[in-house]
Amino acid sequence: MKEYVSSRNNEKIKILRKLANKKHRVEYALFLIEGHKLVGEYLNSGNVPQKIYVTEEALEKYKDMLSDVNEDLICIIPEDLYLYVSTEQAPQGIMAVCSIPKNEFVFKNGATILLESIRDAGNLGTIIRTAGALGIDNIIMSSDCADIYNPKTLRASMGAVFRANICISENIFNSVDCLKKLGKRVYAAMPSQRAVDIRNVKLSVDDVIAIGNEGNGISDELATVCDGHITIPMVEGVESLNASIAAAILMWELARGDDNV
Repeated sequence: MKEYVSSRNNEKIKILRKLANKKHRVEYALFLIEGHKLVGEYLNSGNVPQKIYVTEEALEKYKDMLSDVNEDLICIIPEDLYLYVSTEQAPQGIMAVCSIPKNEFVFKNGATILLESIRDAGNLGTIIRTAGALGIDNIIMSSDCADIYNPKTLRASMGAVFRANICISENIFNSVDCLKKLGKRVYAAMPSQRAVDIRNVKLSVDDVIAIGNEGNGISDELATVCDGHITIPMVEGVESLNASIAAAILMWELARGDDNV
């Protein structure tokens, strides 16, 4: 049966508040999603949350979406308590606590992007969303990228995080070595004199493109171990593109695969 909680001193409410912080997400191996869109995407991806917190009004409003959810997973809280735990500017009255899955990565044949030190959660979420839309099969991230379970990342990804094949790599250079052993060509995206215009590169859908930090781009160390360097041509006087915009262009070219040949 449904649970009812009304006190700020309830231990579950205290944990909800803590999950806004990465330290506590790691501690509890839990993350929080909020809003009917993200909760719906999570459920539609075949996942089962640990708990869904909802106001009476939202429970009625989203009853169709929640119709197949076990009642034991639903906790009703008053609106003032919901506002106390919410991180949204326009709360919709529904959130879910979910378990962080183990970092068990199974590489899929197909296009791959490698992300090094993408620090902005919004950029990271947008890149993951775009990768999903373009059919990019694998996303390998250095461990210093923004947290994929940061609320900003989740919102920007529009739920694509729940479906993406993501590996968080503790050693990005070892990851490149493993990709090469699989026969993959790894290209570093970087604006330099030695980089080749991406329009002139015969990309395959089995190739890998490495995308670097918003401010500093690809590190010299990573650039050195890549098979080649590619760049997006821009008009004179323009220094760079936003990381997620650049990534979208690069992934579009990668997804085209053999059409580039």
